[in-house]
Amino acid sequence: MKYVLVLSLFFVQLGILAQNESLVIVPKNRIELDTLGNGTVTFVASDALTSLELNERGKNNIQGYRIQIFFGPLDAAKKARQEFIAAYPGMGAYLEQNIPDFSVRVGDFPSEMEAKGAWMEMKRIYPNSYIVKGRIEPPNLNLYKPVKEEY
Repeated sequence: MKYVLVLSLFFVQLGILAQNESLVIVPKNRIELDTLGNGTVTFVASDALTSLELNERGKNNIQGYRIQIFFGPLDAAKKARQEFIAAYPGMGAYLEQNIPDFSVRVGDFPSEMEAKGAWMEMKRIYPNSYIVKGRIEPPNLNLYKPVKEEY
């Protein structure tokens, strides 16, 4: 009988604490966000998923090479980018701000040799272009190719 009374008092106190808004008990695999001040959003993830996410951070920060084809004001940079996209539709063209001007850098080359090969072709059209080392986008591994159906 004593044990039942002690356990019931324990659970009553626990229930009172659970209703207290200032007390938040967060297990290590939960992430709590309260940015608006009106409530709390809780994301629950397994330890395996949390570990995977932590291990995969920064994998898209691949170092490689691009070719800078333009440097100047924003309107001219946008025009140069559109002209490049029309001439080379398969290659990425990126507008980057270098205060106070903008640059247009093209391509995502993992090696300097690949960048030099593309640059040799482009320098006839863009004589002031040069190769720049920096962050590139990961290669697009288009593993799913459309199949033409014949009837």
